[in-house]
Amino acid sequence: MINEVEAVLFLTPRPLSVKEIAKLLKSDEKSVLEAIEALKERYKDTALVVEEFVDSYRLNVREEYRELAKKLGLVPEFSQKELRIIGELLKKGEIRLSELKKRYKDWKSFLEKMRSYGFIVTKKEGRSIIIKKTKLLERYFRVTRDT
Repeated sequence: MINEVEAVLFLTPRPLSVKEIAKLLKSDEKSVLEAIEALKERYKDTALVVEEFVDSYRLNVREEYRELAKKLGLVPEFSQKELRIIGELLKKGEIRLSELKKRYKDWKSFLEKMRSYGFIVTKKEGRSIIIKKTKLLERYFRVTRDT
């Protein structure tokens, strides 16, 4: 089971939920979670990491090796930091631009990428700019939350 989960996490371009992995592998969610925990341990001191994102997972290159991946043209679609921000957007529905600027130095390119995918809209509220998620973002990550 561990190798099958590893293959799925390696091949997926987006994080997959435990339910999706279990369905794909015709297994139960408990076994998938156990395999994910075993993989986290397996990759503990390697260049790879099992990333968790809003109850979903994927295998990725650790942050310190991303420059090498970029040189090879093997850049993950979203960095771990971007996924954390996307996760927050999915949970809360919106985030203030001022908060994003404090937490992420490359915020401009992140916003540009998110707009180009149609994942966000921005709205001015008073003196603040609010970044709001779109339904497309929810569909892409197959996450539906009440906000």
